[in-house]
Amino acid sequence: YVFGGEMEPQAAKTYSDLMARSQELVAEDTLRSLDLSTVGTLLDVGGGSGAFLEHVGRAHPHVKLMLFDLEQVAPTAAPRFAAAGMDDRAQIACGSFKTDAIPEGADSISLIRVLYDHTDETVAMLLAKCWASLPVGGRLIISEPMSGGACPEPAGDVYFALYTLAMRTGKTRSIQEISTLCRQAGFDIIKTPKPARAFVTRCLEARKVASAPAVNFS
Repeated sequence: YVFGGEMEPQAAKTYSDLMARSQELVAEDTLRSLDLSTVGTLLDVGGGSGAFLEHVGRAHPHVKLMLFDLEQVAPTAAPRFAAAGMDDRAQIACGSFKTDAIPEGADSISLIRVLYDHTDETVAMLLAKCWASLPVGGRLIISEPMSGGACPEPAGDVYFALYTLAMRTGKTRSIQEISTLCRQAGFDIIKTPKPARAFVTRCLEARKVASAPAVNFS
């Protein structure tokens, strides 16, 4: 997935199931940190089998849900949405953010445990595509493990340093590093709340501003 190769259907399902199970704590901490009650439509890029969107949908029954992920992965979200009674307000789109444009139509985009799997160059490209997809004033939500930066967080920093070493790509970034990448893409940083459990996830909220530069990566 990270290196852009093909995934066998069973491997994709196994990966999606693992990510969905580990998504529980991330979703809980994200929804505690950020108020999503004013979101109209949320697009989860790299949303896997829809675990995060299911949590959002349960917490905020008015929010419309959109999911974007690889064609081997995204369809696995359909049974989840149906079982949760959300299939009438959920849309699924297949594609790769590396080669395709991010779908339009959402006022908010979430990137849940996506950035740390990728290089700075790929992250910059993804953020620029998110900027292009959102309307002016649109909201960007990032939630993933982050390094402590100048104030290391031992448990998370050590574990995820080993994780990205094993993955052979990506890195855990500090909130300052991610904020810089977001600003370079044209976002204003709105909120970076203190994490409840830094080793689980940390959140950043940003908004698209009208005067921001947009780089076309589609």
